[in-house]
Amino acid sequence: MHLKAIVSFEDQVINLVLELTCGENITLYSTKPWSSLFAMERTAFKDLDLREFVTLNIKLIHFFGYFSPEFHNSTIKIIYFFYRLGFLSFIFFSCFLTQLANMIDSFGDIERMTDASFLLFTNIVQCLKLYCFMNYASRIWKLVHSMNAEVFKPRNQTQCEILTKEIKLSKTISVLFLLACTLTCISWGVSPLLDRTSDDGIRLPLSGWYPFRTDRSPGFEFVYIYQILSTWVNGLGDISMDTCVSGTIMFISAQLSVLRDALETMKHTKNSDHQTINEALVRNVVHFKNIVQFAEEVTFLFTAGITGQFVVGVVIVCMSMFQMSLVSVLSFQFFAMFLYQSCVLLEIYLWCFYGNEVIMKSDQLTQSAYMCEWTDAPEEFKQNLMIFMSRTQFPLKLYASGYFTLSLETFKAIAKSSWSYFAVLNQVHEGKVA
Repeated sequence: MHLKAIVSFEDQVINLVLELTCGENITLYSTKPWSSLFAMERTAFKDLDLREFVTLNIKLIHFFGYFSPEFHNSTIKIIYFFYRLGFLSFIFFSCFLTQLANMIDSFGDIERMTDASFLLFTNIVQCLKLYCFMNYASRIWKLVHSMNAEVFKPRNQTQCEILTKEIKLSKTISVLFLLACTLTCISWGVSPLLDRTSDDGIRLPLSGWYPFRTDRSPGFEFVYIYQILSTWVNGLGDISMDTCVSGTIMFISAQLSVLRDALETMKHTKNSDHQTINEALVRNVVHFKNIVQFAEEVTFLFTAGITGQFVVGVVIVCMSMFQMSLVSVLSFQFFAMFLYQSCVLLEIYLWCFYGNEVIMKSDQLTQSAYMCEWTDAPEEFKQNLMIFMSRTQFPLKLYASGYFTLSLETFKAIAKSSWSYFAVLNQVHEGKVA
């Protein structure tokens, strides 16, 4: 089952409001025949680029070769294809194969298997995310461009401030995750140098299997540098994809905040005609329907990556906790594993938190609609408003594969499961050691 935005009431209710008010229907991201309505009260804010929610992430994904830019020149497109092929082959797939071979070589030894598994499973999930971005590239580009549609633009200063604040937050979160990834890789890189005792030689930062000897020069130096470089680049690419997905979810959350403001500020004055307040309702109905359709597209496109991150994330956190239990708490290796585990959990938390925000904000739309100045409005408006409110009583929920809800409850379940599996694994290991 595809990941989809579950709505508990059919969109026929929304269409009914539109038919009652102006006898028309709409298509995805279209504001016609109401484009003039969305142009009103918005002239001062037309320069706000809502694609900034994901612009930084998209640029990084382009650089790492995970997502192809929109080329208009065939020569540049061919050059980028070979750049992408070489980059992914040397940095990602070769790293994945060394981890897979290491897991096969370590089979039967719990300590070595867990040491090999956490990066292997991370790479497996990254393959699913790569599939999403490569297989649905054209639809993702369409989605990104739709963020600048007329229907999503702010119509007053308050709405502009809401969107500007969320854009800045999205960029800040992306930068912080990239810095955390860099710090984790630096910690892995220096841990063999700082954690060794006088009797020990320098070990490699990470486990892996290679078809040549790595215990002597120059193989050791080559693998040492390659492990840190490839892990850092893969980590940055993985985080760029994750924060790109979170950016689209943040966009949905921000649009619901904008819609709430628009609903609350609908009013009918003595000097205005009946058509004015009905036009305001139409704008908001069209806005809501486009938010729902945008959410459905987001969740469909990234279903494989989100589902994989939720399922495999449990195993990754479990394995990293087990590895932390085998080393000294004061070692750099422990610190590096702690940072790595924190990044994985926070990536999942980010999706779940903003998925939860979508549920909460969409659940408040009915109240926001009721807060508008409807008492003096015409009967036709009141009837249409009631129909719209009946639809908004059912909150918008984002589901991964139709099973995992993007919510804080799901995050709590993932953290709980990780700890339970760690406790079992630790108990089995202690039994074998004894």
